Order: sequence, then C-alpha cells, then structure tokens
Amino acid sequence: MPLTINLKPREKLILNGVVIENSGPMAKILIHTNAALLREKDVLPEEKATTPARRIYFAIQCQYLFAGKAEMFLASIERQLAEYEQARPESRALLVEIRRLLAEDQFYRALKTAKLLIQHEEAAAAALPSAMATKPTLA
Repeated sequence: MPLTINLKPREKLILNGVVIENSGPMAKILIHTNAALLREKDVLPEEKATTPARRIYFAIQCQYLFAGKAEMFLASIERQLAEYEQARPESRALLVEIRRLLAEDQFYRALKTAKLLIQHEEAAAAALPSAMATKPTLA
C-alpha cells in the first residue's frame, strides 16, 4: 500500500537525502517503495541540536536520512545514549526503547521516541527553576 504525502505550498520533504519542495499549490505524492523520508516540520537543523536529547535526535535523524554513512552515526548515537542515561536515569525506559528500535533498523520510530525524550528533557528543565524557588533556604 503506497504512502500518501500532502505537501502545502513551499513545504519541504527530505526523501532519501534529497530535499524536495512543493513549488506550486497543494501537492499529493504517492510513495510506492520503502524510503527514508522526513517532513520539514520534523527536521532538526544541526544548529538547533543544543541539548543532549536534541543531539540524540539529530544523530538518529542523520542515521535515518543518510543510511550510506551509518558507521559514522551509530557509535555516536550509542555514546550519547549512554551519557544521557548516566545523567538522567529516570529516562531509561525511553532510552531502552530507542536502542531496541535502532537495533531493528526502525529509525523513523526511533526518531519519534527521541522526540518524547526531548519533551521529557524540556519538562524537566521547566520544572527545575520552580523546584529551586520552592526549596527552603537554610538560615
């Protein structure tokens, strides 16, 4: 069964490492074979990979889109996952799931799980200042 992608005007899509942009009105694309594709809204530019979870997402994104360079990214991804797990052990379940998906070459699903990791990281960062403000001070 083909995958249907609807692209709005000026919307971009990366398909097997090639950037495709809709230059006209709404476009409907049917993809009949397996392909690595990522919509513009899901692409994380390297300059925005500014936190540990975002760097994990970016590395998985590169692995997914540029499969020919897999050896470059896999070691980096595993190192980043191990460092993240050491710093934030409460994220272990998400990290285990990412590792499982990567081992099964399910890179798109690993990206979706990495997005959850980013959300978890952002929630923890948002809670940090309020938790610090409510801590009693020693007099």
